[in-house]
Amino acid sequence: MGMHVHSTKPLPPARRVALEALYRCLFSKQDIQAALDVALSSGPIDPRDVGLATELCYGYLRYKGRIKYVLSRFLKDPGRLPDKMHLAMGVAAYEILFLNKVPVYASVDWAVEFSKSKPGARYSGLFNAVLRRVGELGDGAHDPDFYRKDASLPEFLTRWYSCPQWLVDLWWRTYGEETATLYLEAQLKAPAVGINLYGHPQADEVFSELAGLPEVLDIEGLSLALPPGTSFEEEPEPPLARQSFAARQAVEALDPDSWPEPIWDACSGRGGKTRILLEHDRKVFASDPHKGRLSALRRLLPGVETFEANAATAVPPREPGTILLDLPCSGLGVLSRRPDTKWKRKTRDLDDLMKLQTEILENALRRVKRGGKIAVITCTLNPDENEALIQRFLAEHENVELKKEWTTPADSPLNEFFYGALLSVK
Repeated sequence: MGMHVHSTKPLPPARRVALEALYRCLFSKQDIQAALDVALSSGPIDPRDVGLATELCYGYLRYKGRIKYVLSRFLKDPGRLPDKMHLAMGVAAYEILFLNKVPVYASVDWAVEFSKSKPGARYSGLFNAVLRRVGELGDGAHDPDFYRKDASLPEFLTRWYSCPQWLVDLWWRTYGEETATLYLEAQLKAPAVGINLYGHPQADEVFSELAGLPEVLDIEGLSLALPPGTSFEEEPEPPLARQSFAARQAVEALDPDSWPEPIWDACSGRGGKTRILLEHDRKVFASDPHKGRLSALRRLLPGVETFEANAATAVPPREPGTILLDLPCSGLGVLSRRPDTKWKRKTRDLDDLMKLQTEILENALRRVKRGGKIAVITCTLNPDENEALIQRFLAEHENVELKKEWTTPADSPLNEFFYGALLSVK
């Protein structure tokens, strides 16, 4: 008897890219944006497919917990499916539940084809049956009551808000029901689109064009916040610098015009905060441990003095009047932008981060001028990395006092949350 070999149709490009990126992200611990960039670089791809692949990656990661529960209602033994198959079924279910512009049969079709790609495994009947059931749920899948079946309150919140239970517990316990619910709702959405026009050759024209739009959420200096998902028909040349508007608010809340100079941006990344300080006409130099980010900063903001260094041990080339610390943190305030974080973080990571944050603060205290300031910013919602970190630092150093503390309002339309503290050193 001849062997019967299944010939499978190649996956549509957007799904192929999304599955590859998500697999790298969830199983090889790559950052989702980096994983997506790698998957997209494998060959020419239609811009519409780039858009769909991006939407599938971020949408699936935002709603992965909810999707897992929906699938568990129809899958007897989810553990039997290999990771790649489980992921494909999940992404197809995401399309069926959340992407109205893709017809259900198209999602079932590519997923069933993919299920045949594992030799000898008979998954196609299972995929077909489960995904059709998902398709029949209709609006029921968007009704919170569907997720309350046999659930305690924490279990329900974990399913509905698609968040690991430790995180739901942390926010509920720390911030109370009302605020925690706002944070949980925000992390399921896309972040606002933030743009900083400082240094753009057409800054004035673009600014007056965008500032007049009725949908603008907020304006600060040369920065604007536009609703999530805003895209431009034609991006001006050079492209607009994207920058979290909530991050800008955190810098502004700490009153950068009052900081003694020069200012050392000691965790500069690609220079988003340096750009704001330059717009404020402040003297600033910058450092970061990552070569790639520093070279991006030099390309975007030529003329800024930079050096490669870890803020926990760095010795600056001259004594700074102010040190700006955009501390490495657990990123729990920006899950809308980096939804993979919630599936990767473990509670023990938080302790390691607090040790590093304390080392960075101690080093800053050694390096800053007397009478100088230390400005601290994080993009997380975890008191141990925010208020409690600063309180412990103040308790250990009586020559340091807290001048100002700020957090993004819980009802902010930006869907991102930052914490800031301004310390003055006697």
